[in-house]
Amino acid sequence: MAKKPLVSRIRNAVFLILSFILSLVLFLLTFAVVLTATVFNSEFIFSSMNLSNYFVDKKDEITVSLTDLGYASGLDEKFFEDFVDEVMISNDTKNYLDNYFAGKGTVIDATSFKQSFNEALDEYIKEHNISNVDAESREMLINKAAQIYRMSLGIPMFSRFSSYILNAKSFMPFVLCGFVLICTVICFVLFKANKWKHRAVKYISCAALGAAVSTAVLPVYLLISGKLTHINLASRALYNFFIKASSDACVAILFCSLFLLLVGIGLYFLFRRMYQKVSS
Repeated sequence: MAKKPLVSRIRNAVFLILSFILSLVLFLLTFAVVLTATVFNSEFIFSSMNLSNYFVDKKDEITVSLTDLGYASGLDEKFFEDFVDEVMISNDTKNYLDNYFAGKGTVIDATSFKQSFNEALDEYIKEHNISNVDAESREMLINKAAQIYRMSLGIPMFSRFSSYILNAKSFMPFVLCGFVLICTVICFVLFKANKWKHRAVKYISCAALGAAVSTAVLPVYLLISGKLTHINLASRALYNFFIKASSDACVAILFCSLFLLLVGIGLYFLFRRMYQKVSS
């Protein structure tokens, strides 16, 4: 059997390399899309909080912390029982997320909390006929309670990696456009450089199938192995939220992987059909 000409072998090698690069770019594009739709999306985060009972768990955690503060300040144990509600926590968290992703910082507005606390103290003082109230001590108590409230609602990842996350979010549209442009250019080159168009379809099919398999590896491993549940977080609310958000992100990646798989399979059958027409 005669060997293929050197030029032909080099051209095939170049096409294989382009197919590999296309597969790699599709892999990166998938994760960039999922990151944009999840980690960099305040609506996704807020929805995950709702679905994981974050606000119910967070209410219990804040109540415990405030009750400990109340013991030290001489307040009755029942003072904080129904003081914080899910609606207040939900509204303040929503504002916190919106402001954070708008680049306005990670400061949580505790104005409504302090106002409610101040009114509750007035009612408590009136009910217990307390006449001697030190204004400075009262102000310190309110500020300390507001500090506990802010710290409880804060998401550690946002405060620690704030600049990195916001910078990555701002660059992500350019990254997505860049990946789409690279994919378009590679597909264009494959079609223009191949006299037989079915070969270009074959290379693109291989790239899509390779990207489908590679993108599915990590989420499948994380979901099956249960590694996500091994994270150590002191807050039950944050733990449940993290598990829910991470699991949903993994599922989103798997859907993208399934899409690439279907595209790859579809292109493969198209290649076979085109090949049969050429060879017949």
